[in-house]
Amino acid sequence: MADWLGRRRQRQRRKKTRHRKTKRAKDVRGDFISSMPDEILHHILSFIVTISAIRTSALSRRWRHLWRELTSLYIHDFGPQARGINQILTHYTAPKIMCFHLGIYNDNHSTAQINSWIEFAMSRRVQDLSLTFFNHRKYTFPDFFNLSSSIEQLSVKLRDRHMIPGATVSWESLRNLSLRRCRIRDESIVKIISGCPKLEFLALYYCGVFNCLDLSKSLSLTRLEMKHHRWGSRPTKIIAPNIHYLRLETSDTCNLVDVSSLTEAYLDIGIDGNFSFRVDFLLTMVLKMIAKVQNVERLTVSKTVLQILSVAEIRRFPFRVLRDQTLIVKIKFVRSVIPGIAWLLQNSPGLKKLIVHTTDKGSMMDDEYVDSYLDSQGLKLDKYWRLKYGAFPTSCETHSMLRSKDSTWKLLASFIECLLRNTKTLEALVVWLGGSDFNVKWFKGLLRMVPTLSDNTNVSIMLKLSNC
Repeated sequence: MADWLGRRRQRQRRKKTRHRKTKRAKDVRGDFISSMPDEILHHILSFIVTISAIRTSALSRRWRHLWRELTSLYIHDFGPQARGINQILTHYTAPKIMCFHLGIYNDNHSTAQINSWIEFAMSRRVQDLSLTFFNHRKYTFPDFFNLSSSIEQLSVKLRDRHMIPGATVSWESLRNLSLRRCRIRDESIVKIISGCPKLEFLALYYCGVFNCLDLSKSLSLTRLEMKHHRWGSRPTKIIAPNIHYLRLETSDTCNLVDVSSLTEAYLDIGIDGNFSFRVDFLLTMVLKMIAKVQNVERLTVSKTVLQILSVAEIRRFPFRVLRDQTLIVKIKFVRSVIPGIAWLLQNSPGLKKLIVHTTDKGSMMDDEYVDSYLDSQGLKLDKYWRLKYGAFPTSCETHSMLRSKDSTWKLLASFIECLLRNTKTLEALVVWLGGSDFNVKWFKGLLRMVPTLSDNTNVSIMLKLSNC
């Protein structure tokens, strides 16, 4: 009897052991993410805002303290107020911060409180610092903010507040600088640029006030992006002999004094409403810009620039020969952009690749304003449009013309034939079809028609579907 009981207990113990092993195996398979190393989990959590990362503490004991050692913190005051942000930073234990993004949307934080949060990040030798102020109109940056040897990427978004650095700016390691809606004067620009000896990329979005952007002493700076809107002000001079890439979106005068090292340029003119009375001004500005970027290898122009170049072509303005090998144009299928495209193609004798994006993004003038301006110059346009570009609709006619697949194909075929007719060296043509006027249901049918266009040409023609 005793032997039988002993064997029974052994069988029960073995059964329980097998059950526990099976249960652990199932737990591991069921929670595969928790079995990953901390480094991978930290990487996963770095893609979400910090308050969401903290909520993962409730998942299990394994997750309880993971967020404290994240190298990226994304903090905003939507949820946590000042006390909550202080608690987050108090419990944070990582010795170094790679990315620190702070968003201030409320106006009830004291300057000293905000300074303490920025100082916390800088004390952990942050490399990527992003600061956004939406409603805090009284905030000014402390002097310690201007002194850092660790920051490599800095992004500051103010709400049309003056950004006035202290007596000294020293961002020794800074490579990428992005400023949005920071009102900056000329002397402030000089201080910032002189304090960034390793700067490679500079973005200035709606940072009006300064009259001259002199980057001639920034030998490492190769990329410049500007969105510039200063109605009725003096021209802004841009002196940047070392930059290789320029993206310029402006609604007022920008004088490209020296951009002699450019290899790639993106030009856009911001227009909203009836600006036919400003066409003369815009015409002069665009032609000067085109002259300054005539040696680039890759050129991108917007719909409005094409419309202005169309006016120049119709008025027979002289035009410099371009050396671009790749041309990218942003368009809608309207007749007011076609002469401008043709003019660019005719004056690009070394062009190898043409990329066309049909898109709704960006501003452009209505065709009636273009016609109104040309009429005021004594030009009779009815015959011109009918003979040269009669296949293309006005901005009012585009939507109705693109309502069927056959009319869409007819318009697209006329457009591609026009492009090929105006260039002799082209090797590749890529057309991205998008925008609200284009029906994606017809795309496969249009693809089948492309070979009929390339039978009599050596140009490779590709149609692609765009979500723009």
